[in-house]
Amino acid sequence: MLNLIKMNMYRLLKSKNFISLLVMIFLAFAITKVQLMVVSGVATIETSTIDENGNVVYEEIEPTKQELDSSFTVMNLFTGFGYEICSLFVSIFAIVYCENERKNGFVKNLSVTKKEKPLVFAAKLAPVAVYTVLLLISVFLGTWIATLSFKEISFGEVVPTLKFIGIETVLITAFGMFSMALYELFRKNVPAIIFGTFTAIGLTGQIVTLIQFGLNKLGLLSDSLCEKFILSDYFLSTRIGALSVSDLSGGKVSSIVIGVAGLALYIVAGMALYGKKDVV
Repeated sequence: MLNLIKMNMYRLLKSKNFISLLVMIFLAFAITKVQLMVVSGVATIETSTIDENGNVVYEEIEPTKQELDSSFTVMNLFTGFGYEICSLFVSIFAIVYCENERKNGFVKNLSVTKKEKPLVFAAKLAPVAVYTVLLLISVFLGTWIATLSFKEISFGEVVPTLKFIGIETVLITAFGMFSMALYELFRKNVPAIIFGTFTAIGLTGQIVTLIQFGLNKLGLLSDSLCEKFILSDYFLSTRIGALSVSDLSGGKVSSIVIGVAGLALYIVAGMALYGKKDVV
């Protein structure tokens, strides 16, 4: 098992996936910069009017610069980033990682017994977890760099943010293993990426919520049951998007419980699929 983990980490370091980390740094920087410029009144606003001749006249208005609220700290901006984007990045990474593994003959060259085959899948947890951590660090770097030109922004509280990062890492890593299990189910990257993308941006959860609402309207589910158990609340993608420093539970159900349960579930599911199917 240790050798499998070492081989996976070697493959991760030799891959070109680090380009996506640079993309994430730029994305976090751009989103944070635009947000701060709009809130502080630095961004130029362009308006248009029609003169007496019917011509459109464009005019740029320089708004008065406003002081940023004390709630705008580096840590708050970092934790307020849309982490559905991170889950999407990790999902695509996980699926492409599995696809490349099969294409370059890495799996075919492994001399493992039938009983050891599921361990090949379990060992992939290491690169997914490492990539997730690096992605979160990239978000932090992009956010922090964007705040450097705003001297009034303080750093913020570190301890709650570290807790946030820990739980978010578990949730997003679990989502990455879900994506790997998806790939093993389809054995094709296109349908796996499509389904993973739909889930990452919350569309799957919305469909489940609509189905639950419809069953409630038909009288097949009671009002009390629907109020107590909103099925989409138990999805990894829902927890990833709902998590915040102010509420590390992410809602009614503790996110860490959903993250750990999801991690265990999708590792076992992936191992089962990997063990039953041919490796090539």
